[in-house]
Amino acid sequence: MSKLLRFKAPRRTDEEAASWIVSIEEGLSATESDELARWLEADSAHGQALVRVARAWDSFDALGELAEMFPLEQYGHPKPAAWLPLRTAAVVLVSIGVAALGAYWLVDGERGAGREEPVSFTSLEARNDGSETPADGAGAVSRSYETAVGEQLSTRLPDGSVITLNTDTLLTVEYSTVERLVVLARGEAIFRVAHEQARPFRVRAGDRIVQAVGTVFNVKLMDDLEVTVTEGRVTVGHPAPPQVARAVVPAPPPLTIDAGNLALIRGSGEEVRSIEPEQIEANLAWQHGMLMYRGETLAAVLADMSRYTTARFTIADESLRDRRVGGYFRAGDVDGLLLALHESFGIEQRRDGDTIVLTAGR
Repeated sequence: MSKLLRFKAPRRTDEEAASWIVSIEEGLSATESDELARWLEADSAHGQALVRVARAWDSFDALGELAEMFPLEQYGHPKPAAWLPLRTAAVVLVSIGVAALGAYWLVDGERGAGREEPVSFTSLEARNDGSETPADGAGAVSRSYETAVGEQLSTRLPDGSVITLNTDTLLTVEYSTVERLVVLARGEAIFRVAHEQARPFRVRAGDRIVQAVGTVFNVKLMDDLEVTVTEGRVTVGHPAPPQVARAVVPAPPPLTIDAGNLALIRGSGEEVRSIEPEQIEANLAWQHGMLMYRGETLAAVLADMSRYTTARFTIADESLRDRRVGGYFRAGDVDGLLLALHESFGIEQRRDGDTIVLTAGR
């Protein structure tokens, strides 16, 4: 099945091109390669957009792969020997409920003084502050992993499971001969779990235990706990109940979450709901160093963007807080976000140290 995102609201060719770049970086199947070829043949503007987005994101790996498949010169792209690195911010911002408002590309030469560079999302080597026995899949493992603001880390564990940490995340892996336990202290991570019937895989986040076998799921621990399942099934329950005067205090029954569903656990209660594939793609776009919003309020978008940068945002005009916007951004690209907000909505900004104050345009 194609990974091309199919948005309900009208979008421009640049958004389709952005989705194809993500798919190319993940690796195209034969079916997807054929579909990409048909998409390129359907309109010459498609190839031009693909090249433009790839260059804007510094995705030269994608361009290299495309160059082996298609003559990119016809889409306005120079031969590989002529490629020049560009550090850019790519943004497609739309107003929810209306037609797309356009794409914005900000090149280094056009940046104002004092603006921060986009966060570089690269796979980092795990930082180990514990110890690990040989990777035989059954030995004991004790290791901590941490990412700073704007960093992303992906690591393969001895049993073949893969954990990818998002920005500002801290977790500890504790493997024994009877269980595989991950303690998520803060942040967000995706778990691709290798099946082992004898050793359950559990993630402890706050006061909950997420358990899965042969599953892919995302856990985000902020003020609330959010669990998104993309493959298989997980349960979310409480740790083993304490014993009081030789009597076991019964715990509430665990939640069961199937693929395509999200569980939100907050102080006011628990909720499990299904989410569309497009929304799952948006929620997990951070794996590719991108952030995608599909109608969130401006306040929510700024709160999420703040996880990837040291800059802080203040909305001076309360009328702006509930303005609904959507877009596709490089994680931590404050300049691109501000440019799009200004060009699309006339939202002005001023800087007060590390704080960016947003006001309605006059």
